[in-house]
Amino acid sequence: MVPFTKSGSAAVLWLLFSFFGVGLASGEDPGAGPNLRKTVLYNETAYIPPQCYTKTQDAQQSVTNNCYVCHTRSREPNYLNDHNLQLRFSLPEPALTNPWRNFFEDRRERIAAVSDEAIRVLIGEDNYKDAAGRLLLAERLAAPPEHWDANGNGRWDGFMPDCHFNFDREGFDRGPDGKDTGWRAFAYYPFPGTFWSTNGSTDDLMIRLAEGLRQDDEGRYDREVYRLNLAIVEALIKQGSVAIAPVDEVRFDVDLDKDGRIGRASAVVFDWAPREGRRMSFVGRAKTLQAEGRLHLAAGLFPEGTEFLHSVRYVGVDKNGRITLAPRMKELRYMRKRTWQTYADLEEQTLAEVKERHDFPDRIRQVIGNAEQGVNNGSGWILQGFIEDREGRLRPQSFEETVYCIGCHGGVGATTDAVFGFPRKLESRHYQDGWYHWGQKDWQGLPEPKIEIRGSGVFYEYAYYLMYNRSASEFRDNPEVAARFFNADGTIRQDMLDRLHADIAVLLNPSPERALALNKAYRTIVEDQDFHLGRDATIAPVKTVHASVERDLLTGVPQPTSIQQFGGRFGPACQFSADAAAAIAPTIAGRGMAGPSGVPYEVDWQGVIHKSRYAIDIPGVHFTFPRRMTLPTRIIVPVESNPSCLACHRITYPSMPEKRDLLQPEVLPGAIQAGDGSVSLRRLTTDTGQDQNGQWSPDGRRIAFVSDRSGSSQILLMDAEGGDQHQLSRGPAVHGWPRWHPDGQTLVVWCYDTAAGTHAIKTIDVQNGRERLLVTSREILDRPEYHPDGDRIAYAAQTGGNWDIWCVGASDGETTRLTNDPQMESNPLWSPDGKILAYKVAPATGAYNLTGQYFMTFEKGWANPTVHPWQGPESVQMNHWSPDGTKIAYTAEVINDAAGYDQVTYVAMVSDLSLSQAKAAASPPRLLAGGCTLGDRGPVFSPDGRKVAFWSWTRDNAACLWLHDLETGRAAALTKDGLAMVPQWRPDGTMLLFESRVDGQSDLVTLSIAAR
Repeated sequence: MVPFTKSGSAAVLWLLFSFFGVGLASGEDPGAGPNLRKTVLYNETAYIPPQCYTKTQDAQQSVTNNCYVCHTRSREPNYLNDHNLQLRFSLPEPALTNPWRNFFEDRRERIAAVSDEAIRVLIGEDNYKDAAGRLLLAERLAAPPEHWDANGNGRWDGFMPDCHFNFDREGFDRGPDGKDTGWRAFAYYPFPGTFWSTNGSTDDLMIRLAEGLRQDDEGRYDREVYRLNLAIVEALIKQGSVAIAPVDEVRFDVDLDKDGRIGRASAVVFDWAPREGRRMSFVGRAKTLQAEGRLHLAAGLFPEGTEFLHSVRYVGVDKNGRITLAPRMKELRYMRKRTWQTYADLEEQTLAEVKERHDFPDRIRQVIGNAEQGVNNGSGWILQGFIEDREGRLRPQSFEETVYCIGCHGGVGATTDAVFGFPRKLESRHYQDGWYHWGQKDWQGLPEPKIEIRGSGVFYEYAYYLMYNRSASEFRDNPEVAARFFNADGTIRQDMLDRLHADIAVLLNPSPERALALNKAYRTIVEDQDFHLGRDATIAPVKTVHASVERDLLTGVPQPTSIQQFGGRFGPACQFSADAAAAIAPTIAGRGMAGPSGVPYEVDWQGVIHKSRYAIDIPGVHFTFPRRMTLPTRIIVPVESNPSCLACHRITYPSMPEKRDLLQPEVLPGAIQAGDGSVSLRRLTTDTGQDQNGQWSPDGRRIAFVSDRSGSSQILLMDAEGGDQHQLSRGPAVHGWPRWHPDGQTLVVWCYDTAAGTHAIKTIDVQNGRERLLVTSREILDRPEYHPDGDRIAYAAQTGGNWDIWCVGASDGETTRLTNDPQMESNPLWSPDGKILAYKVAPATGAYNLTGQYFMTFEKGWANPTVHPWQGPESVQMNHWSPDGTKIAYTAEVINDAAGYDQVTYVAMVSDLSLSQAKAAASPPRLLAGGCTLGDRGPVFSPDGRKVAFWSWTRDNAACLWLHDLETGRAAALTKDGLAMVPQWRPDGTMLLFESRVDGQSDLVTLSIAAR
């Protein structure tokens, strides 16, 4: 600290400390601080956090729930599953009286006696290091007072602070010698409640892995090795892939991206299932240590030797009123993973704890350790802390003050390996890939994160917390946030939620006035040195906290809410501009988390829509409906004649800027082309008509397509090179949807006679143009599909205003009705062996119909099919079967934020399909573009089943063809600019046929793909 003279800033500090009765000494005071040798607890249940005493019902018996953020159904290898603690106050007898008495102290008079200038000066002083960069706490610990020497050996044996808070552009801490200290700062989404700065504290987090994880094969420090091992740990903890700067895997002899070869990787792919032979490996010396069994790797666990440093600080306020990370620390918290525990160890320990609680509900927890070397949390970690003494210097916490830390880091369902912060690290698409200190960039402008609620879908995390807890802290004692976010009647302000979705600072940051008041309030606790009575900054007595609790008092929460997963924002490391997204297509404004009808959506973790309503009904919880971005779909009949199509498809093709350079392909890294990586494009049609819906013949030598070049939509034929283009269909009717007979001699098509007002399905002989009428109707017919044996044709038909699936014999014209119910069945699609017929189903009721995919089999004959209802995402449409019939490629409607804000759009997916009598299950869902596009459509398998082609809408206002390799998981764009849509594979797999739209004109183009 600065010398205390009565002039300038020092005079202000002297007055402040004099008010608090500190009595500043000129040198070290050996009597200051607690005796660390003492392990007797004043509060024998100090491990039970103060949050657990919050009232969950108000005077009107309205129920809130602040418990769910910590007590939740755990994700393995956290086996605690303590979500039932949301239902009752399950406290042991000694804890029934609230020991955290500081909640009930009125600090307003003491706060009013301190000027704003005095507290500004105080919090602006760094109590961790001086102006010369010396670490003040480390210097005190180098020669500790006798009463700090808990084990009596004459030296300090605990953590010796060695982080200099000197972070470079990659977040690495550098010492005075310019070398890395091993600490690396990371940015993260603050955990809901206490550690929001609006509740009185700011904080930061640093991680350091064990020395072996920072060294190359020769045992030398290597930053690239360290970066990779940190990314591997991040992938293991989040149980998901992590984007990295491209690296040469050859150097490390590790397949980081799991593509089956040692090459160049731009991601650490999470793929760890030891029982199935799928393992992951560290790099550098850690790889050898891992192989020798001296270092361990497992999903959801940190390797031994991992350290975390967490500084808790006052709330800084700069001269412009901006909230900052104050230089002065309230606390410095440290934890180190000392021992490795397997899944079996952790599960056995949890089961023993559950049994202990059941058999001896009033027995308090035994905590092992001491204040000097830390306390054991029971799962392999040592916890230690430092806190302010009366003079504002950092001192070691007492044993009881450290036991307090066990409450959160020693057994709650929300942690991952006892840790809160690192699983919430910002993803690689953020500033500096999420590796930075809040002092380099604060959280202003960060979009709101999301969580998946088990059985209920994905929600904005902070908005959900606000509306379910009805406050901004576990103690429900934040009047400023209440006034900012809630109306007088207790309902949430939608305009503030909209702002929160885009910038978390509007919630997390207090006003300068509140920040200064909370800083003053906390200083009274420092002056009293009564941290054992609570360390939460409060201004007036808190009325929302129980002074005592009855045994097993019910909270009133009707059912537990469990956080399934935290994920920040959806999507991997890609960033799209909101301006580009907004220019792409119209959006539909909705009210409530719902479709245009107002019916709510439920989505899974990937944003895929599953249900049209929430599974859990929570009064007062309300979410904004994401904007809808519509993607074009081929309209095969005049819209005015088929309003049903418009209801599903919503728009035809939008107009786009003039661009003629479609045939300049862009092959991205990871594309599957061999040789020089070139792509050969050939434009097959160049007339002024609309040429679309191209279909390869079974032998790949001819292409049938639809064109309006004659004045109306007709069926045309050409060879594979674009030659010999001639019209097959005749007459006044418009034609569409040509499909080849397996023998390649006949086409089945749909047609509509506008003059007569009749729809028809007919066949055309491609050699002589002879037509054969199979079905006619005054109502709509749609999408005829040949059975693989060519003997029958499935189609959709509207009868009495109701859509059903029908079948007609290709030779005898005999029709069979396959479905007959009020739902809308359409889009029939045969499996490759012809044993299964897939079709789309939309509910008969509901203003906005979310669709499922049903399947029927014919064990009992064609007239008596067995229906297998869809069990999976709603609002889906199947596009293609894999050649072996075991997988399906489909388009699902999703809530996606790739544009920088939430929108409803589409995504191309692939899943394995399994049928049972009761259901058709598609799992696991694989997103082909991985969230890197604004929307996808039309996925189709290659003839060998190894790849999937689809088209996606990009941030550059282009509809591009993409290719996903199912073996490697890589996806790459094949074209750029213009509008490239609806790809179709040539039967030999060497070429794609697709529709190219430029300047409103549609042509057919082929794209040759070299074999691997």
